Amino acid sequence: MKTRKEEHRSIKMIKTVAIILFLALLFTPEQMNRTVIAGIAIAGITGSLLFLLIPMLPRISVPAFLRDTHSHIQKRGKNRQKSPVFDMETLLIRQISYQITDKIKAAFPDASWEYTRPIKAEFLLNCDLIRIRTFHTGDYNFADISLDRYGHLKLFMMTITDFTPNLGRTNPDNPMPGNPENPAEPPVHVDPESWYSLIGKPLLTELIGDLQARGHQKLFINEAGEIFIYANNTPEIKDTFQHFPPRDYWAALMEIFTRDELKAAETNDTLEVSWA
Repeated sequence: MKTRKEEHRSIKMIKTVAIILFLALLFTPEQMNRTVIAGIAIAGITGSLLFLLIPMLPRISVPAFLRDTHSHIQKRGKNRQKSPVFDMETLLIRQISYQITDKIKAAFPDASWEYTRPIKAEFLLNCDLIRIRTFHTGDYNFADISLDRYGHLKLFMMTITDFTPNLGRTNPDNPMPGNPENPAEPPVHVDPESWYSLIGKPLLTELIGDLQARGHQKLFINEAGEIFIYANNTPEIKDTFQHFPPRDYWAALMEIFTRDELKAAETNDTLEVSWA
């Protein structure tokens, strides 16, 4: 209320000043310079208006159309920052992987498989032959797959035997024996929650997505952080976790896996993680 009264008082003062200056200009004697008087009148009125408007400037709001434009630009900027969950190549490869799994499992319900080399979408689009290694498929252990020009999946099962002796192969039950001369020193302190969110979950999510597409239902993690699956009862390492928490923290890790909708259990000095 006080502010409105002050504004009303200021307007009355400007009107009074304007009337006085106008009368002074009207009744100025002819011998005086009316141009000077007119300049003084204009300057006075202008100054009075500025005196009234300056205090009101902080309360002047931005026009509605400018606010809408600014809001639209901000929303468009946020939308540009969003990245897709999957790129098109990854999505295509996984869809083809599911088709391969369905086709093999129709004949071998417990089957799973792996690509023998890193796969690219252009191999599929060019109708190239792609070799996969199969597990739990009877006498077959490999298969060639391809897409025809109509998008139909072709799969040819085969058996390949390696007659080359592999003298350097270690015992699969103990693939990396410990070195007593240089024992691994466990970290002083590990926060399982932080480790899982920063290191464990990103790698585990990618691995599970690929393994599930190829018919696998579980993976294993040993104390060295090696992630492996069993292919015909032989462990096959897929990747390795960095800074994997020592065994004292496995109980906490299993609780974290459970909260993330995974099943976890400790078996034979390894963590078994399943998602089926």
